[in-house]
Amino acid sequence: MLNKVILNFVLQTYFKKTFKIELKLFLFVLYIVYLAFLLVKGYGWRYVLVTHISAVLIYSIYKFGLEFLWILLAPLIAVFTFFEVLIIERYIKSFQQNVPAEVVIILGHSNWLKLEAWIKPNASLDDIKLLVKYLELKKQGFSFYPDANTSEVESIMANEKVKEVYFMGHGASHTFQLNTDEILYYCDFAGAKYEKEFVHQVHCGTQDGKSLIDYVVPERNRNGCFLIRKSINSFRIQKEFKQKIKMLEN
Repeated sequence: MLNKVILNFVLQTYFKKTFKIELKLFLFVLYIVYLAFLLVKGYGWRYVLVTHISAVLIYSIYKFGLEFLWILLAPLIAVFTFFEVLIIERYIKSFQQNVPAEVVIILGHSNWLKLEAWIKPNASLDDIKLLVKYLELKKQGFSFYPDANTSEVESIMANEKVKEVYFMGHGASHTFQLNTDEILYYCDFAGAKYEKEFVHQVHCGTQDGKSLIDYVVPERNRNGCFLIRKSINSFRIQKEFKQKIKMLEN
């Protein structure tokens, strides 16, 4: 009797381990059988190949989301980015550059010898146009700094004439990418001499990390600053500016 119980236990354990098929493996085998079925039915290799590529694209978009689409479209993004940067440079020539003003707009800039410069645009032309429209409606004087380095930013932040600063490009709650090599750390501006009425971090944020706003903007003004503590894109930036413009126009 004992031997029979032991034998049943061993057989059940063996078969459970042997035939416990992972669901992903089962689905993969089912997929292979489906492709083979298409071939047997005479659909041909071309049809089967298109079916497989379509399935891979759908799965990749589901699995990796925007990252996959970004990789897929990288060549087009590179060409578009290069020409948009040239258009932006031409557009901002109509305004003051590299001089202190009531409002200063610091733009991230690109080192074209680095891959990141080609596939990660700092800002879109529409973002900048909306910001210009907003500042003109407020009748604020402003100046662009398209190629600022760390020392220039330090000078801007220490200048009492500058009341408001926009950082447009790539960054996190605690950092800003001046160019593809140079990172600005916001903690470097802890101190009363860098105080500003408003600071706007028009770039991605993170849940952790002390922002520049926390360091230099009086608490009473912080709700009026642009800071979003998550990844954002141009659509979100434009939405924010359009809302501000609408409030002024009404």
